Amino acid sequence: MRCSRCGECCRDTRMPLTERDVRRLAEAGYDPEEFTVRDGRIVRLRNVDGYCYFYDRNRGACRVYELRPEGCRLYPVVFIEGYGVGVDARCPMAHTVSEEEVRRKAPRVLRLVRGVYGEQVLKGL
Repeated sequence: MRCSRCGECCRDTRMPLTERDVRRLAEAGYDPEEFTVRDGRIVRLRNVDGYCYFYDRNRGACRVYELRPEGCRLYPVVFIEGYGVGVDARCPMAHTVSEEEVRRKAPRVLRLVRGVYGEQVLKGL
C-alpha cells in the first residue's frame, strides 16, 4: 500500500491495544494512563483533540512509529464485523492495497481480534 500520510487512520481512532502493545510503549517511557482509555473490557488508544495520542499533526506522522500497536501495523487491513478481513474504506489509499497484502495480513488481523475481543466476534463468518 502507499500511504499519503493524511492522518485519517489516526483521527477519532478506536484502535484496540493488546497487553503487549501497552507493555512495549510503557517500557519506552510512555505512561499507559496517558495514552490509553478503557472501553468496557477493551483498552484503546486515547484520542486528544480528535487524533490518536501519538499522532503529531504538525509532522503528519506517528511519534512512536517503530513501537506502534499491532493494529496500526496492519492498517488499513482490518476486521469488518459481519464480513471478515478487508480493507478499511475510510482510508483514502485503500485502492492501493493489494489482495496479496490482505491475504498476508489476514491471519495477524484474526489473531489480534481473537486476542482483544475473543472468539465470539468471529462467529457467523
